[in-house]
Amino acid sequence: MSALVMARPQQRQVVMDTVCHVSVDKMLEVVEKFCYQFQSNPDSLFEWAYIGLGEAEVKESKSKEGRDAVQLRYKDRFYDPVEKNGDVAIDIYILGIRWWKDQHLGTHYRLTRPADQPYPLNAHMNATYSGSILEGGDVIFLLDPLSPTETAVHYEFRLVFGRFLSAFISDKTWRNAMEWRFTTILENLVEYAETGTVTEKERGPVQ
Repeated sequence: MSALVMARPQQRQVVMDTVCHVSVDKMLEVVEKFCYQFQSNPDSLFEWAYIGLGEAEVKESKSKEGRDAVQLRYKDRFYDPVEKNGDVAIDIYILGIRWWKDQHLGTHYRLTRPADQPYPLNAHMNATYSGSILEGGDVIFLLDPLSPTETAVHYEFRLVFGRFLSAFISDKTWRNAMEWRFTTILENLVEYAETGTVTEKERGPVQ
């Protein structure tokens, strides 16, 4: 394996800012629904937050840089509603073949705000992994009311890959297989907050 491949970054992230045309309380309600279902029953997210991601079934990708190159399958689940801790077993598929079985994704959710002011609200879900293929991750929503019917949303979705998997994730693979999915999730959350539903549409990486 070349030194160039080994030097690929372990941390990848999507950072976005948008405005949602609902109150900050409504936007927080949707964010917390997403985090709760992610921790307790991630399959339910395919009914709304994951619409357009195209992951109802494991697909065999024809290219290591295609949109289906890396896929996750959720299995056993545990959730502690008091501490807001979750644990989900995951199988990880690369090019349609299961490479890792029963990797555990542990999560913790917390909602905080600045000490001296009410906003922005910081909804933060932190993730840890049982194996070495991933070292951790975060999803952060900063919510700041612009008016009674508008909320500024700052969104960060960050993954830290293990050294082996990071060597597999080129910039093109990241864009085609992962980055667009995290962007779509925010778009779906905003659409759900504004309309109460998410429309089915064909989505995918921007070539």
